[in-house]
Amino acid sequence: MSGAGRRPEPWRDGDVLTVCATTLIGLAVIVAAWFGASGTVSAPRQAAWLNVGVAGFAVSAGGLCLWLLRLRRAVGERRVALISLAPQEDSEEASRTAASPRPARPADTTVPLPLVRAAGMARLHHPDCPLVAGKDVTPAGLDDGEPCGVCAA
Repeated sequence: MSGAGRRPEPWRDGDVLTVCATTLIGLAVIVAAWFGASGTVSAPRQAAWLNVGVAGFAVSAGGLCLWLLRLRRAVGERRVALISLAPQEDSEEASRTAASPRPARPADTTVPLPLVRAAGMARLHHPDCPLVAGKDVTPAGLDDGEPCGVCAA
């Protein structure tokens, strides 16, 4: 995904129309059930209208839930795109990759961060951790102690 191809809003136009339609339909059914139940005096008929009202609520709630799930997916995709360490492909590279018959294996782009420890400290820290700022530090391995809770080493 290139930065120019992204839209600033997480929903498509169809999503907004869907949530508006399901909400309006659900509210119309609820209002119809209310008027239907208010015009009857027998409990079985009122119970039938209550069932219609519950169905209207389900339609409205279902549309809103689908809308929020679409938002959750869009936010997750953006989060992955933001924190991805893999370099973005150029359009020429993307067309060459799409034309190749074998699937490309993702490159391992993780870089181990060096851990450090200052004299007298039992926990391991990242070099930019504020708890070791300005102190003389020595490199440390993962097995040399517990991770720091501040820098999440």
